[in-house]
Amino acid sequence: MRPEGMVLEESPEAFFARFQAYALEVHLFPEPWGSPLLEVLVAGQLVYAFDRGAPPAPTGRVRALLHGLVREARPLEGDPFLERKGPVYRLGGRARPLGEGFYLLEGPIPLLVHGETPLPERAEVLLWPPLMLFRE
Repeated sequence: MRPEGMVLEESPEAFFARFQAYALEVHLFPEPWGSPLLEVLVAGQLVYAFDRGAPPAPTGRVRALLHGLVREARPLEGDPFLERKGPVYRLGGRARPLGEGFYLLEGPIPLLVHGETPLPERAEVLLWPPLMLFRE
């Protein structure tokens, strides 16, 4: 459980600036009418992410970070993978520690994650919804 008052980000802009070295080039599709989620094509995978940038969201190629909060984690048995069931993502890959509970999960898509407990070197994680997108 996160300690009371612990903040993962000061602002979307500061969060992107802090982790911009791990930003990816992604393709954003037009924002669906009335939906807070964007369709994002990254590394040949289509994911849905909550846009943390200033509106309106651009369309086309942008540099962005995909970020998720770890709900459950365990050692990865098998190959890296990505699956979605409704708003929930489960994925596995190599977890590279970045400090303060942040990891770069290198699976089918590189994803910045934050976990309350240390992740194994090869991790399978279940994320809390929604997956978030921070952009330049």
